[in-house]
Amino acid sequence: MKRKKPLFFAIFFLGFNTIFAQQTKKDSILSFSLKSAQDYALENNPLVKNANLDLESAKKKIWETTAIGLPQVNSKLAYSYQITIPDLEKQLSGLTNLGGWMYGVDQYLYTTSGSPNFGHITAPDPNQKAASENELRWGLTYDITASEIIFNGAYLVGLQTSKIYKQLSELGITKSQYDITEQVANAYYLVLIAQENKSIIDSTYSNTEKIFNYIKSMNEQGLLEETDVDQMQLTLSTIKNTLDMLTRQVEVAKNLLKFQMGIELNQNIALTDNLTSLVESSDLVMLATKDFKVENNNDYKLMETQEKLSGLNLKLQKSSLLPDIAVFYTHEENFNKNSFSFTPPNLIGLSMNIPLFGSGMKLSKINQAKIGLEKAKNSKQQVSLGLQTSFFDAKSSFITALNKYQTNKQNVKLAEKIYNKNIVKYKEGITGGMELTQSQNQYLQAQSNYYTSIIELTTAKSKLEKMLK
Repeated sequence: MKRKKPLFFAIFFLGFNTIFAQQTKKDSILSFSLKSAQDYALENNPLVKNANLDLESAKKKIWETTAIGLPQVNSKLAYSYQITIPDLEKQLSGLTNLGGWMYGVDQYLYTTSGSPNFGHITAPDPNQKAASENELRWGLTYDITASEIIFNGAYLVGLQTSKIYKQLSELGITKSQYDITEQVANAYYLVLIAQENKSIIDSTYSNTEKIFNYIKSMNEQGLLEETDVDQMQLTLSTIKNTLDMLTRQVEVAKNLLKFQMGIELNQNIALTDNLTSLVESSDLVMLATKDFKVENNNDYKLMETQEKLSGLNLKLQKSSLLPDIAVFYTHEENFNKNSFSFTPPNLIGLSMNIPLFGSGMKLSKINQAKIGLEKAKNSKQQVSLGLQTSFFDAKSSFITALNKYQTNKQNVKLAEKIYNKNIVKYKEGITGGMELTQSQNQYLQAQSNYYTSIIELTTAKSKLEKMLK
């Protein structure tokens, strides 16, 4: 029983530390401006991390392809055991006058070198002891081979292709960064809008509650009808439901922002930028006048890269008509000097593989590659036209959203002014509860339209800026 106590305390201590760590993370608050939130996402978002890993993989692929054309060295160790000894007398009976020596099986068994040397056959040594059958049965050889490509068309094209794939990975990183930057900006705006909208509704609820208490007090004194109390209570309940909904929307928007940034959902965050200053910080009118250069667009660059890959594929198919040239050197070491082998210990050579006739198969592949290149060019042209159309659409949507934002911004001020005047008139008994409720609803609707226009403006702005990058 005593042995279980240390284990129990260890488990308790571990569990306590885990709970404490989670609570500490929950209590700590990370503050972000829009720029710092985007920078954080570019370092921690999994999509950007994977894009960076793709680039590292592409760099390794370049070296892998390059190494194919560099010297290659391989070695092999082989052991063999002959169950049946061949009849060497018959096999060697036809070998005569090699290097000026009459040669037979007895000469082979007694030779000092242990294997024939066709450049010079050594004379048999009469004092050399004959090899036994067991000594002839086993063989152990070790050889090492070095090779080098002199010319190979597929290798040269593959080297160019690996570099293009590296460029493709770099474009992938850029595209991921643009996408994440845009997504973080939109999520950041959503949080600010939800927070500010909640703050205004909270203030409206507080003012309406004061009016409700005032009306209720006047009703108890017999100065107002009960219908006015019921009407105001209905308005108060509606505002309370809206306030609760916005409270949940703030949490949902924050979770979306955390997800885009690569932050754990139980981590508390605070946003330091102001909504109005963010929206109006850049010259919105100037943004609408910028020109669009399709060749600078990331999607167009991707299509250009695809065209280059199609061109390299055509080169690859054409290279199949060219010969392959390689040089090699082989050294073999035979550890059983009594075994029979015709392989020379050192060998150097040059090989050339020349394609002669393939029944038109390679020409067919070349023609298919030409068609693929033509299709890539057509796709690039189509993307170019599509991007220009998308730009004009994005520009038009941005200008419309900007005008709508400016109009709704003025409408909020007017609706708030009308609402505040009606509150004063209502307290003075000049207007009734119905007029006050209508002006209040008008004010809340103006607020809703204003924040909707902000969402539309920021979304259109992010889309237009992304196309202009």
